[in-house]
Amino acid sequence: MAKRVWEAGVFALFAVVGALSHGRAVTLPGVLETAVPLWLAWVLTARWRDPYEGPLANLFVVWVLALPLGVVLRSLLKGSLPTPELLPFLLVAMAFTLPFMALGRRLA
Repeated sequence: MAKRVWEAGVFALFAVVGALSHGRAVTLPGVLETAVPLWLAWVLTARWRDPYEGPLANLFVVWVLALPLGVVLRSLLKGSLPTPELLPFLLVAMAFTLPFMALGRRLA
């Protein structure tokens, strides 16, 4: 349970930092719009391969699969198809989340 709370917090923090870095207000709907699809993709992918157990490679596999899936899911939930313009968002999301997910594995 604590793992899922940690993960949700990482994605929520990503959404908050993103809003602030773009000069937008931090709102609950805005944070949820960004964080929930990423977190859901992470949880679904982590069911296949636990990022906290076994080799460190499990973390990387989940991360590499979940983040693109979450970005696509976010785009679809916002009512648009994924486009190449989402690549910078994906790369920032991946760069931001990996250190925190690795820390979560270390603390687990």
